[in-house]
Amino acid sequence: MKSEKAITLTSLIIYIVLLILVVGILTNISEYFHRNTSYITEMGKYVSEFNKFNMYFIEDVKKNSDIYSIEKDKVIFEDGTIYTFANEAIYRNKVEICSNIHICMFDQKDQIDNNNFIKKIINVRMVIRGSKIFETENDYVLKYW
Repeated sequence: MKSEKAITLTSLIIYIVLLILVVGILTNISEYFHRNTSYITEMGKYVSEFNKFNMYFIEDVKKNSDIYSIEKDKVIFEDGTIYTFANEAIYRNKVEICSNIHICMFDQKDQIDNNNFIKKIINVRMVIRGSKIFETENDYVLKYW
């Protein structure tokens, strides 16, 4: 008897359907990846403004153990450094350090740690707007030792 190893019409249809399914799944995955990549690119524009603020603010927080005054849109450290939020920008001693800031609010709270030291904490809430909105809220602990 002769062996027949030809592709039947049924198996050909099954191969084509499977190929279409695999291509469809790969298309969805690549579209999802592309969408997220563009979202990350957009967020990078706004995060850089926060990073500029964060770089200066952390340096001043680590140098000072107390604040002279704190308001909703202004912080004055004990060494005289002033951070002000005005005109959608944050200023450090009247020098603009970041822009395109929609909201920036400063608040102070105290916390007692395990060794009965009082930690002074500055809470900063910031909203940066663009085509997307980047919102962050961070606590900065003043030097307490």
